[in-house]
Amino acid sequence: MNRDYSSISPSAKSLLLAKSLTNIPFVADAVKLIYGNGALEKLYHKDFDEVFLKRLVHFESRYLSLDSLLFASGSLNIIEISSGYSFRGLDLVLRHPTIYYLDTDLQGVIDIKKDLVDRLIVDEKLQLKGKLKTEALNALDGDAFSNAINQMPLGPISIINEGLLVYLNNEEKKSLCKTIHKSLKQRGGYWITADVYVKRPAPKSETNDYFSQFLEAHHVEDNKFDSFEQAEHFFLEQGFKLTTKATSVWHQLSSLKYIDIELLKKMKEQANKIGRIRETWVLKAI
Repeated sequence: MNRDYSSISPSAKSLLLAKSLTNIPFVADAVKLIYGNGALEKLYHKDFDEVFLKRLVHFESRYLSLDSLLFASGSLNIIEISSGYSFRGLDLVLRHPTIYYLDTDLQGVIDIKKDLVDRLIVDEKLQLKGKLKTEALNALDGDAFSNAINQMPLGPISIINEGLLVYLNNEEKKSLCKTIHKSLKQRGGYWITADVYVKRPAPKSETNDYFSQFLEAHHVEDNKFDSFEQAEHFFLEQGFKLTTKATSVWHQLSSLKYIDIELLKKMKEQANKIGRIRETWVLKAI
């Protein structure tokens, strides 16, 4: 029996649908499993508004920027926290026999994720080379986090995340940092986070769709850092040194094919005016 996917939150569904328009591995395949084979065809023929297209570019950029730094780290032991419906782990263990990948999120997400991964492996006749484990983990539970790390093979680890810090208040961020710092001091390795967001100057609501309401309900703007300098100072206080920042992945974006010249020009002008709102960092425990 196939799982009932109705419990996937609307925000997660909207993000999954958006990413299915990109070249991010296995997202389009997962959308077919959830919505049926005709879902992508309908999506391809939709007229996308400006807000949707900006989000599409943003989330593909975030994914690729983390990939670029993870690849450069050369890590063989990887734990992804708050992974959502991303299939980075499945993609990596298909290609690298020496990789051990622990893919984690909260129980409700992981129950569905496991089913999707199992079905993708069977439907696509995938032969995994590395080791992939998909397990429930609350990253704020220090003991559970340590137990998860301890099951990984010996050697340095890479702890990675795309989106998590923006859902945590300051004390929760400190708690997560304490847990990650302890693991990295014990094992060595890096924390690679694509989740270093800074507040925008007096942002105005561009839309009132579900995703915007979700961000507002979770106080995402309030949870962002005041500036990149403040973010670096925060991490330094928690015992982390910033070692590397991801460079632009603009040339890799498959989502640019949906954006016309005028919108592209407008996006670049806005970016120059507002400045960066997100960066991907490699942090080392000191």
